[in-house]
This record gives sequence, C-alpha cells and structure tokens, in this order.
Amino acid sequence: MILTYLLFGVIFTFLIDMLINYLYYLNVSLIDDMEWDNLQRFFCVLLWPFALVIFVIAFLRKYFE
Repeated sequence: MILTYLLFGVIFTFLIDMLINYLYYLNVSLIDDMEWDNLQRFFCVLLWPFALVIFVIAFLRKYFE
C-alpha cells in the first residue's frame, strides 16, 4: 500500500518535471526559478495528492482565463 502511494508520487513528480522541462524548451514564460531541486521533488513524491490538486486548479484557472 505504501509502495503504491510512493510509486504514484514518483510517476507524478516525473511527469511534472518533464512538463516543466518541455515548457522551458519551448520558451514558454514560467515563474522565475522553475527548476526543481531534490528537496522539492522529495516533497512532491510524498505530498503528490496536494500537488495534483494545486496543478489542476492552476491549469483550470489558466485555461478558462
């Protein structure tokens, strides 16, 4: 059970990290200093449900702007 939770966190964090790198490659303006360090990745793996909610809310706000 705990390993499944952590696996989902690792997958989610990987996808978010790849999205940030892809948007940086396309020269999309992001918040300054959008590079993640290992501490931020660690907390994202542990708290991925909260990170997912924040991501969805931010995405919907930007989409319906």
